[in-house]
Amino acid sequence: MEERGNAGGYGENGDGCLTVAVRMPARIVALVVVLPLRIAWDALTVAGRALGRFGKWLVRVLVAAPAVALWRYVLAPVGRAVGWSVLGLVRYLVVLPAVALWRYVLAPVGRAVGWSVLGLVRYLVVVPAVALWRYVLAPVGRAVGVAVGWAVSVLVVLPLAALWRYVLVPLGRASGAGVVWVLRTLLVVPLAALYRHVLVPVAAGAAWLARWAVRVLVVVPAVALYRHVLVPVARAAAWLVRWVVVAPPLLLWRRVLVPVAREVRDALLVAWRVAGYVSRVVGRALKWLVTVVLVVPAAWVWRALVLPVWRPVRRAAAEARHAVRDALAAVRETVRGVRADLRTALTGAPRPVERGGRRGEPEGRNPQ
Repeated sequence: MEERGNAGGYGENGDGCLTVAVRMPARIVALVVVLPLRIAWDALTVAGRALGRFGKWLVRVLVAAPAVALWRYVLAPVGRAVGWSVLGLVRYLVVLPAVALWRYVLAPVGRAVGWSVLGLVRYLVVVPAVALWRYVLAPVGRAVGVAVGWAVSVLVVLPLAALWRYVLVPLGRASGAGVVWVLRTLLVVPLAALYRHVLVPVAAGAAWLARWAVRVLVVVPAVALYRHVLVPVARAAAWLVRWVVVAPPLLLWRRVLVPVAREVRDALLVAWRVAGYVSRVVGRALKWLVTVVLVVPAAWVWRALVLPVWRPVRRAAAEARHAVRDALAAVRETVRGVRADLRTALTGAPRPVERGGRRGEPEGRNPQ
């Protein structure tokens, strides 16, 4: 690649002179522009993370914890109490009375009314209607049907069948044969002869004449126009469009715009990486400065001043707490003994033995 690029007049990587000329200024300008942006971006990222953590802690302390406590210790118990109260009221004031009313009043009354209505309908409507149909209407209907059927068969069906068989059918067959002969002789035969001996030859001659006219007047001139006019004109127009319209923008895009855009992109990427390294170095320097200026003195103050004071104070507070706890335990034991003595003096019952015994006494002993 190096030999090929040097032989062709290109740069080290086979790039053109324009690419080599644009590369270094583009990278310098990109570094000058991108470095403050990268430092500001890293600073904003660190500040955003710190603000996010502080915001989460603040939301958790000021919003989430009070809301959870309010829900757990106020709203949930009140809601459960209100729910149980409403359910109890609905159960004892609506459900149980409604169930009792349905079970002991409406259901028995409904069953009694239903059976009564069914009995009345059965014995007042169904039984008389069945008897009327079975013993009156059915025999009369069968007799009437037999008589009407015999009368219709004798007076209507037999005459109509004889009329159809012996009169209408022969007349229809004779009329159909006559009409068919007349239509065939007067219409079908002349039309077939006209079609076969007149229309078919005339149509064939007209079709041949139309094909010849279309070929001579349309097809041949159109083929000549396409072959000797349109094709050369289209080729010339395509050549002009290719070398006058397409080639210059393509050459500009391939030789100028693409190398410049590629170098600008590479310059921005290199500048972004370099700015990242610089921002990391600045961040580490600031971290070291904060550690030296704030953290180390604060740790020394905590270790050298606060801890020596805090440990005795904490130890004294622990001892005072233990002393107060022992004093309260002694007071509780004294109060228990006084109560036991009063119970023994008033009731005469023996003093109960304490399980753990008093402080400083063996277990199971009952001092008087």
